[in-house]
Amino acid sequence: MTCQQKEHLYLLNIILRNLINYRGGIINLEIGLVIIKIERKEIMMNFNILLLGNDKAVLGMPWLQEYNLKINWIIGDIKI
Repeated sequence: MTCQQKEHLYLLNIILRNLINYRGGIINLEIGLVIIKIERKEIMMNFNILLLGNDKAVLGMPWLQEYNLKINWIIGDIKI
């Protein structure tokens, strides 16, 4: 998979609205369309590229609000 320059750059924030010190806080790279599967539903989306440490992906509030997932944090179960 190759990454590309984002068309619309934006500042990266955490939940408390504090800027994250990653390349000046600007998200400028993304991977083209990727299919993710949750239950039996397939969702196509672009992923922004940034260093996450041990995390594989971070889903932002706009995405979480759109799909309104039901997450059981104890057993790691996700439903749409």
